[in-house]
Amino acid sequence: MLQMTIAELISSAREQLNTYGYSEGGIMGFTRVWERFRIYADINELTVYTEELMMAFMEEYCHHFSAPGTAPSYDEKMRALNKLDEFYKYNMISSKRLHCRKKYLFYGCLEKSVKSYLTYRGESISEARLQSIKLYLERFCKYTVELNISSASELSLTHLSDFIESCSIYTVSTVASTACCLRGYLSYLWSNGLTKVDLSYSVPKIHCRKDSEIPSAYSKDEVNHLLECVDRTNPKGKRDYAMMLLAARLGLRSSDICGLQFTSIDWALNQIHIVQQKTQVPTCLPLLTDVGEALISYLRNGRPDSSETHIFLRDCPPFIRINEGSLYNVVDKYMKRAKISIPSGKKHGPHALRHSLSSLLLENNVPLPVISDILSHKSTETTKIYLKIAEKQLLECSLPVPPISRMEVVK
Repeated sequence: MLQMTIAELISSAREQLNTYGYSEGGIMGFTRVWERFRIYADINELTVYTEELMMAFMEEYCHHFSAPGTAPSYDEKMRALNKLDEFYKYNMISSKRLHCRKKYLFYGCLEKSVKSYLTYRGESISEARLQSIKLYLERFCKYTVELNISSASELSLTHLSDFIESCSIYTVSTVASTACCLRGYLSYLWSNGLTKVDLSYSVPKIHCRKDSEIPSAYSKDEVNHLLECVDRTNPKGKRDYAMMLLAARLGLRSSDICGLQFTSIDWALNQIHIVQQKTQVPTCLPLLTDVGEALISYLRNGRPDSSETHIFLRDCPPFIRINEGSLYNVVDKYMKRAKISIPSGKKHGPHALRHSLSSLLLENNVPLPVISDILSHKSTETTKIYLKIAEKQLLECSLPVPPISRMEVVK
């Protein structure tokens, strides 16, 4: 795949779409965008696919990095380009009809040590965190192959600095996460005698303060309007409504909503018991009346007939558990249907509903420790970030502006 021409890549990707049973119209839509990419490559006198070339095209064609979501037909274009990039990296395209999980590729001199490191880390972290590490180390493996590095002992400070610099096309938080992941892997290499020195201290430090970000929250009226836009007369609407209620009323993360099982619900005590996928911390939440009614409506009149233990399933075969990406698309769709204003940079997925719940609780003067318990934060320090959007409380802290005489203004 590394040396496949763009024309060959497009041809192979079309064949797989046919195999998966995509409609002729859908395939034509993808192909139109792919052909634009091929023409762009021809203009730049390039024939072989690279991730950097795709990134440049995404910016020029869709303004993906400078102004995401503003280009005409942005979602359709980005979906097509992501499909092509996915096929290049994994030799597969995830389909609405086939449940496929991305398989990360590790090759070159680091393949064996990376797989060993992943086994080691997999014993103590969640699957979601492990998937992120796989992504970052896959990129690092690719980088070492391109430099013809033949063993881990050849790695140097220059290699690490150049790799981190090459990641600058991503967000600051992604670069910081990449650097953190690389430190752990390099420390593992050193402790197992695979490098001459401990290179983990040589990875550049990326300053990315999480508390510098402003949480993306929506008002109570906006969230209610969002929920009202769901058509609950059909099975898909019943499912979507129940999932969004769990995020909006209880602040559950998308991974916990998608991972919810029948054993998680205690109907007798009206409670929800889960082990958070992100933190592995057990949590007990009240099964609110509207949430319970939405779940019952979906289970009785919307959920496909399946022996699957997870509650929320896809609405078309195969009837397997819905994934986090699909839940994001669900919330995004209803946000647009409700015509809720989404400024550039503001999040509009299920996590934004979690932020909105925090904002609403603060507005009603609920103490931080209580909010921390509701959101299942390990510490109130994590919850403090929501103070930045507590407009009512912030106004109470404002100081009067001293009067300025006209003469002072003139000076």
